[in-house]
Amino acid sequence: MLYGIFYYFRKMKSLASFIFILICSLSLLSCSKNDQNTSDNLIRERKDVLLLYNLAKEKKYPIKKSLKILDSAQKIAKKTNDIQSLVKIYSLKNALFSKTNFKDSSLAYAKKMLELSILDKDTVMIGKAYFKFSHYYKKKSKLDSAYYFLFLSKEMYLSQKENSQVGKKLMAMARILTDDGDHYASEKTSIEALNYFTPIIDDKYIASTFLNLSVALQNQNKYDEAIQFINKGLEIAPNHFDKIKLLNSKALTLSFKNEYDKSIKIYSEILRDSSVTKNKKEYARYLDNLAYTKWLSGNTLDVESRLQKALAIRSSINDASGLIASYSHLMKYYLNKNEKKAILYANNLYDLTTNQNNIEDRLEALAFLRKLTPKKNREYSELYIKLKDSVTKAREIANNKYAAIRYNSQKDKEKAQNLEISNNAKALIIQKQKNQNLALALLLVVVCTGIGFVFYYFKQKSKTERIEERHATETRLSKKLHDEVGNDVFHIMSQLQNDVEQKKEAENTNVIKSLNTVYNKVRDFSRNLNIETGSGYKYELSSLFDSYGNQNVKVLTNTSNIDFWDAVSDLKKKELYVILKELLTNMKKHSQATRVTVFFLKEKKYIQVKYTDNGVGMDLQSNIHKNGLLNVENRIKDIKGTVTFESKPQEGFKSIIRFAH
Repeated sequence: MLYGIFYYFRKMKSLASFIFILICSLSLLSCSKNDQNTSDNLIRERKDVLLLYNLAKEKKYPIKKSLKILDSAQKIAKKTNDIQSLVKIYSLKNALFSKTNFKDSSLAYAKKMLELSILDKDTVMIGKAYFKFSHYYKKKSKLDSAYYFLFLSKEMYLSQKENSQVGKKLMAMARILTDDGDHYASEKTSIEALNYFTPIIDDKYIASTFLNLSVALQNQNKYDEAIQFINKGLEIAPNHFDKIKLLNSKALTLSFKNEYDKSIKIYSEILRDSSVTKNKKEYARYLDNLAYTKWLSGNTLDVESRLQKALAIRSSINDASGLIASYSHLMKYYLNKNEKKAILYANNLYDLTTNQNNIEDRLEALAFLRKLTPKKNREYSELYIKLKDSVTKAREIANNKYAAIRYNSQKDKEKAQNLEISNNAKALIIQKQKNQNLALALLLVVVCTGIGFVFYYFKQKSKTERIEERHATETRLSKKLHDEVGNDVFHIMSQLQNDVEQKKEAENTNVIKSLNTVYNKVRDFSRNLNIETGSGYKYELSSLFDSYGNQNVKVLTNTSNIDFWDAVSDLKKKELYVILKELLTNMKKHSQATRVTVFFLKEKKYIQVKYTDNGVGMDLQSNIHKNGLLNVENRIKDIKGTVTFESKPQEGFKSIIRFAH
């Protein structure tokens, strides 16, 4: 730069010209230095924000101090327009305020976090913000709102294929359903959550989901199934604390089954654990449970003192949920022993559950007060009936709300997709106008591709026609069976029925039963070959699964989107229907299964169907050509798909079907 100045000085005759050039050069040097300083300052300030954020996150300061540190970080981040840092700061402030009495401030920062995340188009942080909303509303006991924001959070993570987060959100949704008494829906949601977890990596959450499943099943009186899931959880639970919770659930389930000795043994083992004895809340829980289970078993030794000791600990730490359990157990213990004490604990239970808005335990308290206080029987009875009715109505409303949340959210998603399609269509028109010349070049490519496709088409045509002709033949046979054989059988049944009414012959009655079985088989065959393959195909599958389910066999499936089957051809839908029916029939005849799951997944251009049952299994080497499995293989090959079978005797049966849609 200086060399240039002297060069111009020699060339120029005027001193004024030299001064002008010198000033300009110095100005350029100054601007360059200022730009460098600004950039350095920006880097330094952003480092300061990160330093302050990490300092507040360390948890070595009181909450008030951490919040002040975050205030400083927030000022710098706003000054430098550092949106990503601001989102992290708002997220941490939300978490800190949620631990204080200023819960509404935590919600305010969740809103700020959501607004900035939407502005930054950060889908993962939007999902995290929705989760924070859910946490706030659950603390406020607004379970429907908590469920709604969990659903939104799950959808955000699902769009980014963050499977572990999707599973966690479904697990939290299942817990809310359990808390609100919808145990069957909780069971289904928990099973859905398991599909998104990865073994080993997500073992902690898989074990927690098994625990929630056990609670849902306990509340449906399915104790053996509950214990199966608890045992699975115990096998994979990665830490001691999770195992203790699972053992508690197992002991509780065993007591529901009246297997008190096994339950007492587990509680005794838990109470010998040093990690439990050091934790007052947990120690009181298991001490109370042990004493109550002993009393249920008929053993009264040390029961009263242990129940009272657990109550004293819970009172000292103000454990509201624990006190509810203690009051309930003491109320029952003193019922036939000391009426005054029973009334005292029943009143304590009623007052605390009213304060905590715990309706189930309040109903229990009212039921006992009706028995124990004849003078107030009418008053308590009216309260009980009124509260029971309100609970029933609230449950119905809640269940409808949860269903509506899923339905409305799906509708909103479809609207957003339709809007995106509309915008894409407009963009496509503009693009077409700009690329007419390119279209001409592409036309040549299309023609060449078309020629290749023609060869491929004629190669596949004969195979497709063969499958279609088979469907047509099956349809004609089914119609003929229904119209001719079915009607004739029904006519014979009617005649025999009249004979039975007139002659009262037992032999004819057996003939009618046999004919009725034949008629049902003919009608079932006819129905299966005339299935709806349009928009109602999803419901055809649901009807098929329902027909194989009963009190002993539960058939579970996942809910697919409205347009899930749109891209699949009618031919492949029919083949899949028959294949699934073959598997379910095989299960019904041979497997002795009590639980069947059929899950549908879409992977780019492929449909994947996962079928599993918990039946007796089979030796695939000797049975593959029996019980319909060969027929399944042949049908899936016809639609250019693949099928695998996995089974061993006494270890259930699994099949994975995959084909292009």
